[in-house]
Amino acid sequence: MYGFISNLSIIYSRWKESNKTRQVTILRNVDFIDKLSVAEMPSQAESPAGDAGFVSMSLYTVVKVKESVDISWKEVADVVSVSSSGAGFYVKQQCSVGHLVSLMLPLEPHLRSYDHEKEIYKVWGLVQHCHKLAGSEPENYHVGVAFIGKHAPESYRVDPTQSYRISGMGENGLWNIVESENDFKSRRDVRFFKTIDLYLAMVDGGKASLGGERTVTENISKSGAAVISSLDLNVGDRVKFISEEYDFSGLAVVCNRQIGEDQRTRLHLKFVENYFPIESLNLPVLYVAKD
Repeated sequence: MYGFISNLSIIYSRWKESNKTRQVTILRNVDFIDKLSVAEMPSQAESPAGDAGFVSMSLYTVVKVKESVDISWKEVADVVSVSSSGAGFYVKQQCSVGHLVSLMLPLEPHLRSYDHEKEIYKVWGLVQHCHKLAGSEPENYHVGVAFIGKHAPESYRVDPTQSYRISGMGENGLWNIVESENDFKSRRDVRFFKTIDLYLAMVDGGKASLGGERTVTENISKSGAAVISSLDLNVGDRVKFISEEYDFSGLAVVCNRQIGEDQRTRLHLKFVENYFPIESLNLPVLYVAKD
């Protein structure tokens, strides 16, 4: 076992020294990793959808999913997008939206909410979407999760198939969740945990500007976004979403307004004139099959 742990430390050091060779680091916690062997850890990953448009982050995560109290599976997954509040990755097995999964990854300290000094960041994620990659053989899935913290709720220990939903964001920047009575359906459009600078303008019936503010997104899809905002807006109000970086300007309607535990207001917007150019984010999830 000591030799195995030593080899993993070497892999981690090499990963930090160079992004040219992608390596995998596995946590020493055998409760989560059990007997995952070095042979199962790819030293060079390939995009399940081919080379076109694939962007590597040179980052891997160990994903563990419990399908029942007694049945579970785990996999080394290639991370394709990550932030302090969520991540996207490829796996060979389908994950259920609304269910919890455990992740372990060598995340950069500035993206962590705790355990900044540890080699491995252990975090639980709530599955927000799971889409099959088009044209991938064998089958692969792109999964997006929202980070909820270091520990799963007690109800998960009793029933790992319990569904949850997001109820807001805590002061630590991680998502709060509550139990859900019903299973979730995947979103029509995948949302990315991506921070984008923008100008949000209030508009009247004639689309004339009534003022606005510079702010950022919390997540975004081609058809909508969640935006941090201090503007006095309510459900049904119209705004102009303007992003110079992505050369996008579109009319949107406020579908929901929430105040998180951090006391910041989040506006959930739906674009009504045109779609946001998700392809400009240069993320490989563009190759997922449509629902």
